[in-house]
Amino acid sequence: MKKKIIYIITISIVLLGFAGYAIYGYMYKPHRDISSEDIDYSLSSNDLKNVMRADSVSSQFIDKVIKTEGVITSVEQNSVVLNDVIQVNFINTDVSILKLKTTLSVKGRCVGYDDLLELVKIDQATITNH
Repeated sequence: MKKKIIYIITISIVLLGFAGYAIYGYMYKPHRDISSEDIDYSLSSNDLKNVMRADSVSSQFIDKVIKTEGVITSVEQNSVVLNDVIQVNFINTDVSILKLKTTLSVKGRCVGYDDLLELVKIDQATITNH
């Protein structure tokens, strides 16, 4: 009888360990490295804004890797605005070296469209050329 109880407790602990490991692996996945991922869509800044304004199409671009380019119209603390339509937040880029009115090509994750400011938001971006 004692051996049966010890056997049941041991099996229960092992199964609980496997379940805990599976739950931990599901909850704490590694972060995405957008700079190493393949590009899902490549659009000009104005085309991207027009597509994102259409509710029926915009959801297919959310959380996808997008490459776009445009002229820098504003430089902020860690982001730039391209053609007054796309706000790009960088991860490891010193934006102080970027100059206004220069063409910039970026690759990043599309976060969505801000209806109030009428800007497409891209984060985790890297510069593909400048």
